[in-house]
Amino acid sequence: MSKPSDILEFQPGEQELKRIKGDFWGTSAGRAQVPGTYIFTDRRILFRGNGLVEALRVVFSLPYSAIVSMEPYNVSLFIPTGIRVNTQDGKTFRVSVLKRKEIMAFIEEQRQKQG
Repeated sequence: MSKPSDILEFQPGEQELKRIKGDFWGTSAGRAQVPGTYIFTDRRILFRGNGLVEALRVVFSLPYSAIVSMEPYNVSLFIPTGIRVNTQDGKTFRVSVLKRKEIMAFIEEQRQKQG
């Protein structure tokens, strides 16, 4: 039986490029703030939420090729760390990281490399 965190395993030849702490505020369907770690590989964005029970941890994998646009936003009205990531299937991932301009530029660079 697979665990939710199985999607975080690297694919053959995949390389980690950057790892940072941050918060995930859910998709367009909504969720509460989840602190965790973002792992940026040469193919996708991975998120592993903190938590003691693995089966309840929030995890996701988002290929750069699925991203259609990004825009900055303020978390809780005043905190300028948010990035709305819009995908081809109509979902919006709400990411919160320090140095968001740097991270947005990095994601855009990876998207361009994907073609």
